[in-house]
Amino acid sequence: MPCWVCDNDELVLVKEGNVPSALDSEAFRITDAAYGTTATIYRCPACGFLQCEDLGDVLSFYEEMEDQTYEETRAPRALQARKLIAQIKRWRSAGRLLDVGAGSGILVEEAERAGFAAEGIEPSGWLQRQAADRGLKVHHGVLPHPGVGGTFDLVTLIDVVEHVPTPVPLLAGLRDVMAEDGLAVVVTPDVGSMAARLMGWKWWHYRIAHIGYFNRKTLDRAIRAAGLAPVEVHRPWWYHPGDYLAERAFGYLPRAIRPPVPGILSRLTVPLNLFDSLMVVCRRA
Repeated sequence: MPCWVCDNDELVLVKEGNVPSALDSEAFRITDAAYGTTATIYRCPACGFLQCEDLGDVLSFYEEMEDQTYEETRAPRALQARKLIAQIKRWRSAGRLLDVGAGSGILVEEAERAGFAAEGIEPSGWLQRQAADRGLKVHHGVLPHPGVGGTFDLVTLIDVVEHVPTPVPLLAGLRDVMAEDGLAVVVTPDVGSMAARLMGWKWWHYRIAHIGYFNRKTLDRAIRAAGLAPVEVHRPWWYHPGDYLAERAFGYLPRAIRPPVPGILSRLTVPLNLFDSLMVVCRRA
């Protein structure tokens, strides 16, 4: 299979896969913590993109995926969404917003509170139902979607593009639903970051669900191939419950010496920026 970013057809094996023999939707949960467990990874020598092409079509896993822990950590995730919306309002203070890969509608909800006419699209039936139960306009499915009409002033794609084997067509889909003066906001892990280089294959973004790994150069190339043009690049902050972070940090220790997670940490929300994510604001090319 050719490179998903530049179409070069001579890829190089860089990591053998170590996924379980029988995969199910649980491995694709947003909160999965099996760091370092991936399908076989190939590198494109022409552009440097890393991709996992052996899993085939993974959409069915997302359609069946449930993630109760994601909902249990809704409060800090809502804070994260509010911070992101605050950044977005530098470019657009109101208008129609579409969140692609909306989960249970956290960003949609915060965007509505900030004055946007917001809706989303989500492939997981379980997550879409969580959104619907809150009265949020989140469509079940993927982009393009028959229920999504007109154009949008803002389209967001937050930690989604690394999950698909068709990143350029997905990004082009954003362009198709953007207004002429609309903007897209794309966020994805940065495999070229210092954190990724230091952690090696144990980096927390090497996961089964992540099948495409971008650095700044390959993300820029994919965005431009989709008919978009980068306007600004940022390093977003993330907000997590203290016990959630501690549990994942302790997961790097041998099981025999892992300490229990102090219960008091569940009361804390920790801001974190390891500068290993990219946030790119784009316009039509």
